[in-house]
Amino acid sequence: MSDEMTPAHGRHRAAASAPGPDFASALLEAFSRERIQAEHIGSAGIRVALPGGGTTDLELADAFREAGGLPPGDLPEFAAGVVRGMMRGFRRRGVPLGTHYPLPQDDGAGHTVLRALEGQGFSAVFLDPGTIGLKTPDGFAAKIDARGYRSAVEGRPAAEAEALAADFARDCARDLGRVTHQPETVSGEGVQALRLRLYPESALTEEMRAGLVTRELAPGLWETVAVDFPDTVQALQRSALDQTGASPEGAFQAAIRNSVDEPAEITPHEGPGGLPLVHIGGEHPYMAAHVHTLDRALGGVPPSGALVILPVPQVVIAHPIGGHHPVAALETLQDVAAHFVQGDKPITDRVFWWRPGGGPDGRPDLRPVRVEVDHEARSIALYADDDFRQMVEAFSAQR
Repeated sequence: MSDEMTPAHGRHRAAASAPGPDFASALLEAFSRERIQAEHIGSAGIRVALPGGGTTDLELADAFREAGGLPPGDLPEFAAGVVRGMMRGFRRRGVPLGTHYPLPQDDGAGHTVLRALEGQGFSAVFLDPGTIGLKTPDGFAAKIDARGYRSAVEGRPAAEAEALAADFARDCARDLGRVTHQPETVSGEGVQALRLRLYPESALTEEMRAGLVTRELAPGLWETVAVDFPDTVQALQRSALDQTGASPEGAFQAAIRNSVDEPAEITPHEGPGGLPLVHIGGEHPYMAAHVHTLDRALGGVPPSGALVILPVPQVVIAHPIGGHHPVAALETLQDVAAHFVQGDKPITDRVFWWRPGGGPDGRPDLRPVRVEVDHEARSIALYADDDFRQMVEAFSAQR
């Protein structure tokens, strides 16, 4: 797998004698329609750009052989089918390749609920087997968890499945209809409903990030202002701010303040190997807001900062850097994070270095750090910026 590629939409680099040049062109056009960068390599290979960077090379000898027996007019549809199958395979493995998850023809439950959603006026596609992407006529985009619906319709007769799909679609329309009431939450006493949610970058498409009140907190992490209605939580739309003239910064400040005021347990304890940890937990999904006020939970600002994990919405865990070697503490926090992300709706298993002082715009300064330790070979590979390395070196020099 390589880190660079040259997009080749609508062209290929096959020699004149290579088999299937027409099919290669049809494949590249099909990839392009799905917003996938690809190029033809070798005689029957395709190099595909992966979301987030890098490429993967795919050998499609069987598809090229089958295409060789088809009339030229059938190649575009055959190529489109190959690309759809590829998108399905990648998205089942959690790699969001292309525009959506194309449903197999025999996925009756999936096709039924899409028809029901379209009947409510939505444009709807599956993003993976358990998630639906919706767009309203006025451009509002949302992701909907469809796993409960799929479980409910499994094994049911077609008529019952259609009724459950209709109920699901009506519930979506009801919940998304609350978007029209969002401006009421951006000013006056309504700001008390604002909260802060944290998502991995993969959970928010570019379109969603543009339409929501959201911003990058750290590499791979985005925080979003949400509205905490009595029976549902909904991401705040930028259009709601536009209607009131309120600023995104003001909405974030209110969301952080309200989220930190939610009930939370702050518990210092010893982690694996006696590592001092501070566990910040609650039953609500707004705990990530505590990284904005981490000094309160830590009882002050450690001179060298802290190592922090945000594995699930209900938990923040921090280690104030001090008595234990930072690299050993980092290895332990990685193990703790790997355990927690097995829970519901994980955010990330990354460890971040929380630097004192914060960033230039008031957001916390969170930098991803990682270590790989081979205890048998007694080797250490540290992945961090120069500031963290210098802090580790200074710590080691004092010991």
